[in-house]
Amino acid sequence: MIRQHHYVKILPKYFADVKNGIKTFEIRFNDRGYKVGDILHLQEFFGGEYTGRVIEKEICYMIDSPDYCKEGFVVLGLKGGGGND
Repeated sequence: MIRQHHYVKILPKYFADVKNGIKTFEIRFNDRGYKVGDILHLQEFFGGEYTGRVIEKEICYMIDSPDYCKEGFVVLGLKGGGGND
């Protein structure tokens, strides 16, 4: 399996929750073709700039059912990885 790497912005309050293990999911517009096994590089973004802090997480689960998600959106379950604090 070839893993895709997706570099995405994340606000500081959500970055902290992912870093602390409180937030183990992302809700994203699926314009990148996310798949289970892909790697998310969550790049903290504040005040129109990247802060330089990044957390890498693997997509371990995905919900894209119209019964649970707005059209075009997915819920991504995240696991593992770490950050560059």
